[in-house]
Amino acid sequence: MPKYLTYLDGKTVERDRWPGHNTVVWVDLGPGEQEQLDQVVSRLYHPHPVAMEKVLHGHERPAALLIEEDAVVCVISDPQGHIDNETRYPIGIFLGHHFLITTHFYHDNDLIDTSWRRTIQNNGLQHGVDFVLYHLLYTHLRHVYRATEQIGQSFETLHIKLLRTPNQNLSLDIVRLRKKTYWLYSVIRPEIKIFALLKEHVSYVQKNNHPYFEDLYSQVDEILNDIEAYRDGLEGMVEAFSGMQSNQINKVMKFLTILSILALPATTIASIYGMNFWIPEIHWHYGYWYSLIIMILVTAALLLYMRLHGWFR
Repeated sequence: MPKYLTYLDGKTVERDRWPGHNTVVWVDLGPGEQEQLDQVVSRLYHPHPVAMEKVLHGHERPAALLIEEDAVVCVISDPQGHIDNETRYPIGIFLGHHFLITTHFYHDNDLIDTSWRRTIQNNGLQHGVDFVLYHLLYTHLRHVYRATEQIGQSFETLHIKLLRTPNQNLSLDIVRLRKKTYWLYSVIRPEIKIFALLKEHVSYVQKNNHPYFEDLYSQVDEILNDIEAYRDGLEGMVEAFSGMQSNQINKVMKFLTILSILALPATTIASIYGMNFWIPEIHWHYGYWYSLIIMILVTAALLLYMRLHGWFR
């Protein structure tokens, strides 16, 4: 069943039933409580059907935003600080003048639980539901920041490996990290519109709480810049890895080319003396050693020429 936090007699109190009208309230609906959403929201205002659809189907899109006359409705996706399984956890939010409704229908959410406990301990509702929303979004950005740090650490590890062992095949590792980076970017990028709206002094945010939401916007902007930097760095790493692989192939081809050139004089001499014609040296007692010495001398001269002209660098 839904959980309720309300502000009564100067304290933030948890209730197990509807606290009544004209009170500051935070309502949270968890897994399996989709059918109660309409009943809870209708007690506070008359939502547009599109708003309900966006929240009920929050798992289909990484973020959503709708501005209504009596509330701001949005959906955010929390990565829970992990990018390994590329799983996002959608959270629906209804923000009004005196109410906050959160939903997490598909999972138990540590983000909601942490913010819920902090609100009770710090008597958070005395500062308004917008202040509670600030702490909720702040914790969300901490999760995103941890996920970004994981990408950064993996990027640095790959970069060091690429420089230390250029012959190692890192293509699959680079592709996996690029995929995770693009996934995190696709999750967070749509949310910047939500933070921009809350920063623009909407009527549901109290004047003394405006700086908090301006700070949130700065944080999400910095996070997006970091993700974009890692994304661009990975693209550069792909180009560097391809260049190193091409360089290795060129070295192999150069080695084989040098071997072919060195073998060419001996092959030519052997071909001449192997022709089915009369050759003056064919019956010479020292003919074999003569041709062998010529092969060695010509090959040695060619080898010396290559070395003097830097072919082995």
